[in-house]
Amino acid sequence: MPSYPSKTEHLYILVAVKESAGKALMVNVTTPKDGCDESCKLALGEHRFLKYDSVINYADSRIVNISDIEQAISYNIAKPHDPFENELLKRIQAGGLISPAISFKHLTFLSENI
Repeated sequence: MPSYPSKTEHLYILVAVKESAGKALMVNVTTPKDGCDESCKLALGEHRFLKYDSVINYADSRIVNISDIEQAISYNIAKPHDPFENELLKRIQAGGLISPAISFKHLTFLSENI
């Protein structure tokens, strides 16, 4: 999905879903920088999209409407990628539970919907 204001594609991951509300929590993958949150590190090769060692950017987590994601895919604004292996997804979720960068609202959503 492009990350605005730049058009650079970022990999966003749905880490928790509340189907009854039609909502999901998503996080994105980013290149690590000095002082960044390292609650969950990803190594090159752990997913086909990754071009470098990366980290999960919990500070930029978002609660989104699932219908908005589906619409973005249908309009080619976003495109689905290979799913994450279950163990890797669990590691990303666990990182969110300990991340100092995730907001309380998003932490609550995550803990209640994984």
